[in-house]
Amino acid sequence: MTTYLIRRVLWTVVTLFFISLITFVLMHTVPGGPFEVRAGDRGASESFIRAAESYYGLNDPIPEQFVRMLGNLLQGDLGLSFSQRGQRVTDLMLDKIKPSFILGAMSFAMVVGLGVPLGILAAVRRNTVWDYSALGLTTLLAAIPHFVLAFIMLLVFAVGLGVVDVRLGKGFGDSLASLPNGILPAVALGAPSMALLSRITRGAMVEILDQDYMRTARAKGLSSSAIYIRHGLRNAMIPVLTLLGPIFAGLITGSIIIESIFGLPGIGAAFVTSIHQRDYGMIMGTTLFYAVIIMTVNLIVDLIYPLVDPRVRVT
Repeated sequence: MTTYLIRRVLWTVVTLFFISLITFVLMHTVPGGPFEVRAGDRGASESFIRAAESYYGLNDPIPEQFVRMLGNLLQGDLGLSFSQRGQRVTDLMLDKIKPSFILGAMSFAMVVGLGVPLGILAAVRRNTVWDYSALGLTTLLAAIPHFVLAFIMLLVFAVGLGVVDVRLGKGFGDSLASLPNGILPAVALGAPSMALLSRITRGAMVEILDQDYMRTARAKGLSSSAIYIRHGLRNAMIPVLTLLGPIFAGLITGSIIIESIFGLPGIGAAFVTSIHQRDYGMIMGTTLFYAVIIMTVNLIVDLIYPLVDPRVRVT
């Protein structure tokens, strides 16, 4: 186990290096620097732009800038924000991460809390109205992109019924009272993943329910909960776990559009803004943050496999 963890950590470091390299190259390939982009709006002079670029070291050779950035990253420093003068990128990200994590956690709870039971119900009630209803619902949710569902929900609940404000995200995550404002964004974000998880759970449970040991359990007179949960679901968890890791990472990192639509003050919306403003530090920090989340979740899922099925070994 120790050797496996060391190898995974080393691969993570190598992967993050190449991600930072590719991101750095792409940032500097796009025409227009961070100060040139805003020069037209603010009426900045050419001399001011050049002075600002010199102050932030943007006039230095590209390889030198990359090496300096790597050195700062090793110290946990992402530098100063170009768009918000005087503020460090690390501080800005810490303020934005909380709403995104709360939204992702709410959406993940909905995905697991509805997707797994719905899949179990469809498998247990195979070829009945329950199964067909679940199939129709999950097919519909899987076919609608989450940003389209978000607009539909806004039209229905904000414009049509008027029960919520169009800009739900103001102050989201600041207190417990603001959490209800995340319900619609969480549903819109997690609906396609819930549909996929339900279908995977149903398929895995159907395969398990046809096994001989499940028939033996029924013949012994075990209760339905013992049959379906203790024996059925546990053995069907491997394909479900395989999907849960990417789903969780996707909900945290895939909320960019949802945050923009609902006005949530999260890291995703800040990432979109930083791209428009060429805020290099924010772009790099957000990209690496997303990469770390994905790789960490995948590692956790790999470590959970042996706990669910002792036959699985990590090597």
